[in-house]
Amino acid sequence: MRDRGIFVMLALALLAALVVTIAYRKEAGPQLDKKKVVAIFKTSGTANAFWASVSDGVESGAQDFGLDVSFRSPRDEIYVDEQIAILRGAVAERPAAIVLAASDYQRLVEPVREAEASGVKVVCVDSFIESDDADAKVGTDNFEAGQECGQALLRQIRPGARVAVMSYVQGSSTAIGRESGLLQALDRKVALTGTTYSSSDDSIAYRQAKDVLAREPTLGAIAALNLPTTLGAARALVESGRQGRVVLVVFDNSPEVMRLIEQGVIQDAIVQKPFNMGYLSMEAVRELLDGKRPKRYTNTGSVDVDKANMFDPENQKLLFPVAGQ
Repeated sequence: MRDRGIFVMLALALLAALVVTIAYRKEAGPQLDKKKVVAIFKTSGTANAFWASVSDGVESGAQDFGLDVSFRSPRDEIYVDEQIAILRGAVAERPAAIVLAASDYQRLVEPVREAEASGVKVVCVDSFIESDDADAKVGTDNFEAGQECGQALLRQIRPGARVAVMSYVQGSSTAIGRESGLLQALDRKVALTGTTYSSSDDSIAYRQAKDVLAREPTLGAIAALNLPTTLGAARALVESGRQGRVVLVVFDNSPEVMRLIEQGVIQDAIVQKPFNMGYLSMEAVRELLDGKRPKRYTNTGSVDVDKANMFDPENQKLLFPVAGQ
């Protein structure tokens, strides 16, 4: 009787395990497509040179690592709800992995958790979330890059000079990091006029720069913390006729930025490595799908480019990347 009781208990345990497995499979949905990757950026690569370069890296990585990638993005990086909806829609398609540039540091945490719970791997590229739920993250150490930006400013302005900080989207992990690093570098060394946010719209940045230039006749410098903000600030500075007298230190690279450096409108550009970001994010996806553990964080770094070093061979490779180099 005792042996029979043990047999019944074992049978019940196996039945319970089977029920749980069936319930899990029902909840998880159909099997993942083991080659499919969805890349979700903050805005389209067709509208922004930085994201175009990230896209090139992703496509090159997909080719090298045998993955099929498609791209999605909201209309612009301020549309966080739209990005969340895109992410949830992508998870429902059951890809093997998602490469995500999170528009908001906090609000994307829960959608990423949902993706991971469904079995979809998530690699954050460039812009991260306020948790360790993603499997890996690849991008610039933006606090460190913000410090580089501050140090470049300090080399070119007098102590106590008035400095305007022009950022882009509040709540973005990249903006938070850059602002924090910049402000630490400038702490008690300059007089800050305040921080504006352009929503990554060059026309808004242009108006904001015009306003600060009009209000601040003795302005010493502007720090513009992403590409659209840079282009708007540079335009306003040229129109004011104060280029060269007001130092402009910026983030990111484009042919227009390089031209503005040559003309002396921009003194320094903190240039990231977006192609590397995209490529290494796909390498991390490949490792995850092969059952390996990629590095939790890969810092792709940044370089301070100015008129004196922009034609150095190593910087030429960075400023004018060729897919697959």
